[in-house]
Amino acid sequence: MTLLSPAQYQPWGRGVYDVAPGLKPFGTDFGNGRLDQALFQMDSEFPRFRAGKLACMQERASKYRVESQLDPVVASAAAESIARSLCADWPELFTREGDLLNCAATGENVAVTLDDLLLQVSEDVAIVQVEDGVDWISYLNLCSPSHWAAESKIGSSFFKTHVPIPGFERVNAAAGAMVDSMVRRGPYVRFVWGVESDDRPNHHPVPPPGQDPAEWHGRQFEKGWTVRFERQVVWGLPEVNAALFVIRVGFVPPVNVMAAQGSFEALCSAVRSMSPASLEYKGLQGFLASVLP
Repeated sequence: MTLLSPAQYQPWGRGVYDVAPGLKPFGTDFGNGRLDQALFQMDSEFPRFRAGKLACMQERASKYRVESQLDPVVASAAAESIARSLCADWPELFTREGDLLNCAATGENVAVTLDDLLLQVSEDVAIVQVEDGVDWISYLNLCSPSHWAAESKIGSSFFKTHVPIPGFERVNAAAGAMVDSMVRRGPYVRFVWGVESDDRPNHHPVPPPGQDPAEWHGRQFEKGWTVRFERQVVWGLPEVNAALFVIRVGFVPPVNVMAAQGSFEALCSAVRSMSPASLEYKGLQGFLASVLP
């Protein structure tokens, strides 16, 4: 079984950093063919992400998988939506037999439940529920965190979750309308990005036992750099008043950034356009000092 090469994106391409939602219709062609059309991207990086997820579960599952007032009806609807998408997008890899999903990439037959399904894909998933005008994150399966912990976000509203992000105030002012759009419109795709000194997906703020905290934290740009991006798909579940966030982490190494015309110049421009607060939030002061010309 040969899997596709990972999709490549350049969300810094305009040369300006901003935190606007930047929602585009799901399925927008970014030059990655079939991968741009899929909710979950099955590619050659899957074995690495799968190994990372298994390591997270072995370390401590509750560090990476949390829930808060997750309605069983919502959980079931989300799992069914994921299973349907996998079978529709990747029929050569996933087939359904009653309550089981057959997964060719792992050789496993798993129950159609959130926790089981998410060990068969590379992506992380969050669920936002809404009830009586109140929204909250009810489920997080986050094995590729970017310097934040699932425990710190679970149960929070869309507004509260994004308060720490510098410049997000204007977006949060319309948080109610945003949440309604996530649930009842779309689906949408958006991207966020940053720069790291390694290509390890898991940057939980608390290192696993035995790991050196400074080495685990990363952002030691004198050792090198790579662009980290997240492809975030917002997938509404209006029948249960909820929405799925499907998050796929990817990396663009320096050789690829340099090879694309104008890409490195745009990256430099985008980093320089960040406010001091954004530079601190993204941990890029060292990148400015060590890498940018």
